[in-house]
Amino acid sequence: MRTLVATALYNSKGREIYCITPKVTADQLKTLRSLSREQLEDAGFTFINIISPEFHNIKGHAIFFEGHLDEMGKVLKSLKRGV
Repeated sequence: MRTLVATALYNSKGREIYCITPKVTADQLKTLRSLSREQLEDAGFTFINIISPEFHNIKGHAIFFEGHLDEMGKVLKSLKRGV
């Protein structure tokens, strides 16, 4: 099962602006932002690029977890302890 966790769009300064799903907590988002993309991919997260064919300056990515949200919480807790 693939679960949508968040989407991130880049602002004009190149920083990521996150929009999380309602069941993702602020603490989990903080952990997601503190880890590298490679660490998250190794832990079971998938990143899918988002682009707009109508607006060429809109870019970002969707972040999915390959499993249920309760499993994601356990994975993020274990990764947080390792940080």
